Amino acid sequence: MRSVLWRSVVALSLGFPACHAVQATECERTPYDCALFYTQHQNFQAAIQSLTVELQQSPKNLNALNLLGIALTASGHPEQGSVRFRQALAIDDHFYPARKNLAINEFDSQRLAQAELQLNRVLKDAPSDEITHLYLGEISFARNDFGTALKNYEQARRRVPQKSVWILHYAQCLLERRDLAQATAVLQRLPQEDADSRFRAGLILGRADAYGQAAELFGSARKRYNDPYIAGYNQLLMLIKAASYPEAIELFKKLVGEGYKRAELYNVVSEAYLKTGHLQEAYDVLRTATQIEPQAEDNYVDLAAVCLEYEDYPLGKEILDVGVHYIPNSYRLYIQRGVTFVMRGSLEAAEQDFQTASNLAPDKSLPYFALGWVWVQSGQTDKAVKVLREKSKLPGIDFLVPYILAVALVHSGAEPGTLAADEAVRAFETSIHLNSNFSHSHAELGKLLFKQGQVDRAINELKAATTLDPADSGPVYVLAQAYRKKGQKAAADEMLARVAQLHSDDHNLDVRKELKRLVRQDMAPSPTQATP
Repeated sequence: MRSVLWRSVVALSLGFPACHAVQATECERTPYDCALFYTQHQNFQAAIQSLTVELQQSPKNLNALNLLGIALTASGHPEQGSVRFRQALAIDDHFYPARKNLAINEFDSQRLAQAELQLNRVLKDAPSDEITHLYLGEISFARNDFGTALKNYEQARRRVPQKSVWILHYAQCLLERRDLAQATAVLQRLPQEDADSRFRAGLILGRADAYGQAAELFGSARKRYNDPYIAGYNQLLMLIKAASYPEAIELFKKLVGEGYKRAELYNVVSEAYLKTGHLQEAYDVLRTATQIEPQAEDNYVDLAAVCLEYEDYPLGKEILDVGVHYIPNSYRLYIQRGVTFVMRGSLEAAEQDFQTASNLAPDKSLPYFALGWVWVQSGQTDKAVKVLREKSKLPGIDFLVPYILAVALVHSGAEPGTLAADEAVRAFETSIHLNSNFSHSHAELGKLLFKQGQVDRAINELKAATTLDPADSGPVYVLAQAYRKKGQKAAADEMLARVAQLHSDDHNLDVRKELKRLVRQDMAPSPTQATP
């Protein structure tokens, strides 16, 4: 630790013009020459003894006081070193090398305000001093003032590579400015042997969404890092995020070959297999993940998601049955299995799983959306309205509950001008207020408003629906009718032409697809970050 301090302080802050190297035989010339020789060779106790002699002869020798402060600091006595720096400044207030070294001691003692004060004083005498700017950059970085830090690092650009931590901080400031190219170039200057810093650089770039560059740094750190598996896992994750799927698969095989047969590896690489069209391999690695960690919920969820995506509902149910056996209190597994029942037309079994899911996660809206849809399809609209009406009164609901309540009200026979129809309009409006990007709420509200004769409002909602989901022909057809009613024949014909092109599936199939999409969205994990 002290040798690092010596390199960063002594070599840069002696405070006198560069002189020829002192040879051992020259040590006899003066005690100061001897001290300089000893200091350069990190024999600090000998340097201190020589400087004590020198200062007895020349008590106002600024260079000797400064060098003694450096030797004391490097030998583990920074407070005594600071005393010597202050002695030099008492003799000459403008002798900035001593002030700079004093500031560095204050910085190392985490007295940042005092360090900043001294460093700013240094700049009055040496405005371009790189080390001073560098430490001011470090102080600003510690305060999350990245803009000011960056300006100082730029003034000390030549010195930044002398310490890995300075490289990392400089790069982070560049990323705050969104200068990815320069940040990457700076991080590439990290020493190849400094695996810890290269690993940290990978984390920094990963958080900045520079996945390919992050993968490269994790890869360069992997062999020397204290946990090669973690570095390899992060490299794999970054390759997948960078869509470098073949390289990710090759790395996965290499890691498994090295003995790292861990469920998370098999889980992560499944995306690479899926994206490259290797469906069977994706199934296989996810099945292996469930076997390695039968208690890990994510493995079943991800494998079932693949089955739902590729409409292999029997296999999906089989996988989820195993998952529920091992994790009987998993809300996500019951939701997914309920969807497999829906897609196979088994509404009664789906209702049971959705009900279980709602009991396990009463704060979630998706089970109630699914239950409401099942109840509507099975003719239990009164039950749907009753349950969903109560649920919609609870705090924290999202857009799904008022949407499916409104759908249930419409299917219960709400006619224009009735209280039920007015309640349905309000419920659709609430859903839109909570999520204006859900096309179905706009579509169903538009249809209901058209039936009520509110043509202008209906057109606005139907146009929003067709913009959000251009492939849904239902709102397009009603929009054509609304335009025709307004006498806008050309617009109506345009919408009818779109209907003819879309060849939409029947409404129930469309809702089943929407249910599957919503479940897929709900099951999706939050964006995965590299693991520290």
